[in-house]
Amino acid sequence: MRPVAVAVMLMCVCGARAAAQPPNPNWIAVADVGYATVLDDEGLLGRGAAVSLGAGVRVTPRLTIQAVFDRTPYHRDDSYLEFDGRVVLGGIEGVFQSSRPRVRPFVTVGVVFGNDRKRWTHKSQTGPAQFRVDDITDYTVVMTRLAVGLDIRVSERASIRTSLRWHGLLNTGRDLAAHNILTPTIGAAFWW
Repeated sequence: MRPVAVAVMLMCVCGARAAAQPPNPNWIAVADVGYATVLDDEGLLGRGAAVSLGAGVRVTPRLTIQAVFDRTPYHRDDSYLEFDGRVVLGGIEGVFQSSRPRVRPFVTVGVVFGNDRKRWTHKSQTGPAQFRVDDITDYTVVMTRLAVGLDIRVSERASIRTSLRWHGLLNTGRDLAAHNILTPTIGAAFWW
């Protein structure tokens, strides 16, 4: 009787995790694509396909901190003006996610730093088939990164994500810099 009591007491004190309970994954990798609309302070700069990558660590059951990278090329071609550019951003964000079992709403808040480079052309002809290239602008930008979306679990370690992401310029005063980037996205998340 005594050996059984000692064994039971040791099991209670040690508190080993049962084999049927897998550990919660703490690391995440995300990737998504979207179609961005890029605006400056006066209107549309252009539209284009956007790519976003991220990796992070779970801090609490509902909070993840992740590093993010966004690349958004854009193009606009009107009868009088053409923009051809791209915005590359990198930064950090917090992801607040519901702990619901299957469909989990989430909100992200972060800050990103990067570069907005574009070639813009006024289409006033200087000769036969020759347009005047006004400028190539190259701005360093600091932007807020916010998103709302749904994380739909397909397995214990993978999910499909859809979101609406907004980047907003923080360092104003750059007239032709991208001031707002609005991007509906779809992608995937993997936990390990």
